[in-house]
Amino acid sequence: MTAVSSVSATQAQAVADNVQVHKFGGSSLADAFCYRRVARIVTEYAGASDLVVVSAAGDTTNRILAIIAARQQPGDAAAILLQQLRQYQQGLIEELLSGDLLAQLMALSEQDFNRWQRWLDGEEEISRNAELLAYGELWSARLLACLLKKQGIRADWIDARTFLTADDAPEPLIRVEMSRQALLQRVAPHTGTRFIVTGFIARDAEGNSLILGRNGSDYSATLVGSLLDVRQVTIWKDVAGVYSADPRKVERVVSLPTLDWREAEELARLGSPVLHPRTFQPVDRERMVISVRSSLKVENQQTRIGMYQHTEPRGKVLTSLADIALYRVELSDKALVDAFESLDLTPLVSWTEADKQQSYYAFHQNHQDYVQSWLDRVDKQHHVTQINGYSMVALVGNRIQESDEYAEFKRQLGEQQLRKLVVSERGDSVLGLLEQKLDNRTLNRLHSQLFSYRRSLGVLVVGRGNIGSAWLQLFNQQRERISQMMDVRIIGITNSKRLWLDYNGIELHDWQQDFDRLARPYVLSELIRELPNAPYDELVMMDMTDATAVAQLYPSFFANGLHIIAANKRAGASSEAQYREIRTIQREYKREWLYNTTVGAGLPLNYAINDLRNAGDEIRSISGIFSGTMSWLFENFNHDVKFSDLVLEAKQRGYTEPDPREDLSCQDIVRKLLILAREIGLRLDWQDIDVTSLVPEALRDVPLQEFMQRLPEMDDAMLQMYKKARLDSRVPRLMASFTVDKQDHVKAQVGIEYIRDDDMLSNLIPGENIFVIYTDWYSEMPLVISGPGAGKHVTAGGVQSDLNQLLGKLAASNQ
Repeated sequence: MTAVSSVSATQAQAVADNVQVHKFGGSSLADAFCYRRVARIVTEYAGASDLVVVSAAGDTTNRILAIIAARQQPGDAAAILLQQLRQYQQGLIEELLSGDLLAQLMALSEQDFNRWQRWLDGEEEISRNAELLAYGELWSARLLACLLKKQGIRADWIDARTFLTADDAPEPLIRVEMSRQALLQRVAPHTGTRFIVTGFIARDAEGNSLILGRNGSDYSATLVGSLLDVRQVTIWKDVAGVYSADPRKVERVVSLPTLDWREAEELARLGSPVLHPRTFQPVDRERMVISVRSSLKVENQQTRIGMYQHTEPRGKVLTSLADIALYRVELSDKALVDAFESLDLTPLVSWTEADKQQSYYAFHQNHQDYVQSWLDRVDKQHHVTQINGYSMVALVGNRIQESDEYAEFKRQLGEQQLRKLVVSERGDSVLGLLEQKLDNRTLNRLHSQLFSYRRSLGVLVVGRGNIGSAWLQLFNQQRERISQMMDVRIIGITNSKRLWLDYNGIELHDWQQDFDRLARPYVLSELIRELPNAPYDELVMMDMTDATAVAQLYPSFFANGLHIIAANKRAGASSEAQYREIRTIQREYKREWLYNTTVGAGLPLNYAINDLRNAGDEIRSISGIFSGTMSWLFENFNHDVKFSDLVLEAKQRGYTEPDPREDLSCQDIVRKLLILAREIGLRLDWQDIDVTSLVPEALRDVPLQEFMQRLPEMDDAMLQMYKKARLDSRVPRLMASFTVDKQDHVKAQVGIEYIRDDDMLSNLIPGENIFVIYTDWYSEMPLVISGPGAGKHVTAGGVQSDLNQLLGKLAASNQ
């Protein structure tokens, strides 16, 4: 005890404040690839002094149990199974390690399996199965520690039997203080070392191996965390936390960010497979948080279990059991009733029907063998009746009876063959016992009715050009994160003539080739009327075109229930009358219209303007360089470069509109100016803007091909403009602006201005937009927003930002 006491209170507190515990199950260590993935997670997500608790790799525990059972039978089955286990374990070592580490661990492995062989041959007695089962965790801990060492990480392994002491029992009783001091003695002096600890196993006071039972490794993790008084234990599984229902049974589930301890314990009691009830036993609920994360997709949502009981009442998780064991006891048999009441296994639900003089007890199907074995002892006359064909469904959540979901749950179960509806004693769940088998279709329907916050969004992409293609690629990269907010699926992709429509969702891996193969001719106006039949809670049309014909159909999209996200400026800059019609229909049908990329590509310009106005500020003027294309042209233009050559290069790079005259005539800039002005509530139309075009009169109406051939006709005039500006140490820039005076009179103009050499407007990065905003609050020093104003990837990012905004709005509207 003297050595143990050498760990000071300061050291113990340092461990408590700086160490966390991580746990990985057997499926996370099934093969060499899994081991490498776990090693990467430990390196990136575990601190330098964290502890990692591991289970036996893959199906090692089952293999060991099979060998133990086969040894009792004649023949050589046990020897064959042992050889297979040896090949599996040593194969992992050979695939993952090299050099001295390989030699050292292989030598230890040979010692272990030689002992196994002696036991199998009867040359060594191993009387406790726990001693044999302990090898599974031991092999995992040693191998993972060596793999981390190979990768240059300071790591070591700990056999939990060297510190975790317990009294033997069906569920071993931990000697807490003795185990705490032994563990601190082992880890406290070694700051900066990641220790890999065996789960599942302990020892008694005589040194005999003990196992901690079902889900013993999860229990080991929280037990180790409790002994060290850590703040967090992360349990890495093959699922991204706790879901609103079992994703193997229900399609559209959502991972919950938080659960209260009581909610998590109730879920475990009702048979949820994510965590076992014993996992929570050692936890200091006021200090520790348990995080459940996915080792397969680390970036996914996690569920944090902690002190969250003061949240609003809400049903959070729908859990179910397809089969339960239901027992009926006559109240006249008082001895049997007393026996059930004192049984050390708590039923899922129990109740008494006094009028029929009967009591009922329902148990998890997994406990049926245990209950039946117990009944064989206490009910020799077979007075207890087992009733088959029952199932259970339960809704778990804080203060469940106060939640909106409770009433819906009762209403929905009223349509089923409901035998009993019971609210748990602590009010954390409501359980329905059904006189029927519960199929997944019923469960999906019930989940959908209860959890409408997990809604679905179908996306129609109109336009598969540069921006549309770039956004589809970005969406495919982001879909895992997006799916945490809502079930979002691409249901259609179109160009001007053909449509690929699939209500089940389009796979985007090789979508270009699939489009060519599966797309069919279509008429957009007819498609709009068909879309409301799509099996989605919400629909959005992503307008990636520059087509007036698409913009003119916005009222029809809204009227048929679609939201719109647009990179197309045509609707926002349409005539004042048409714009007002679009807005009226949009508001009448309560649809969203997001179009941040129509001005400034990916810059958060519209968001900033809306935030100012919502906060009570008034916009007085916005000026600047609104076109990334014209910015690129003028920042690269000088007396040594022909303007026509720059226009050709810009078109080849995809910077200009398909017809560069849209840029050069300032029409595209006028559209942006109109959109901004209307965004702040101004009634402005095309004829209200003073515009100076750069396109000569002779070239304005000629065919595009002819215009491109005659571009050099612009060079002389542009060169003279540049020389004129330089006479006064200035440069030409294509500017746009509007100003609102105190009487709400608007002055708007677009054209060339000569800007001083030292002004920020004359020293932009080619392609950069800049918006100078004066408001009542920003009256002396303006708010300036600048950044790339052109490019398919920047614009695609802006479209994605709009989608995120839409998802947020839809989530908020459903709460």
